[in-house]
Amino acid sequence: MKDKRKSKETIDQPVVAFLSFPAFLTIVSSSVEVFRKETIGYLVGVKGENKFMVEYAIPYQTAESGYVHATVDTDRVGRINEILSKVSQGQGLEFVGDFHSHTVFGKSPATVVPSNTDLMSTIPGELNIICAVNMKKRAVRWYESKRGILTGTIGEYRIEIGGYYVEQAGVGRQYERVDIKCPAVTGIVEKKE
Repeated sequence: MKDKRKSKETIDQPVVAFLSFPAFLTIVSSSVEVFRKETIGYLVGVKGENKFMVEYAIPYQTAESGYVHATVDTDRVGRINEILSKVSQGQGLEFVGDFHSHTVFGKSPATVVPSNTDLMSTIPGELNIICAVNMKKRAVRWYESKRGILTGTIGEYRIEIGGYYVEQAGVGRQYERVDIKCPAVTGIVEKKE
């Protein structure tokens, strides 16, 4: 009986992703660099039970990018994965997922909610991070919202970083929100709404 309670507690725990400062910088800078287009990249780190530790975020340099999409050639992804597995042996690091950006489009603000296209292309069980970039209305210090979204402003941009994963890819599939944390940016602060 104790084991059942313990596993139910584990299931009820939210999935959390901790970003290193270098991973945070790469996600934000590559998203802002192509503002009004999308960026895409891969995440390297450690995967645990209900937890991801993201050490590195690496943007794909040859991604085709538009206002509402970013795509990468699957052959190139295969090359990267092969190199990554060889280079990271003995380092305890592995491919843990990907990141991409959403950007303001006309009067529609960018959000961290995955689109149907995002859900269709999601690999089940992997971490997926969305960096939403909008124009700043006012300056905000970096904080973690109650919904697990890392939010703040840099320069003239308002940035929100959210995460999700799915158990099965497909349009209209349910996704699980992943809480995003980056203590190097937020410090130890209370969550805000």
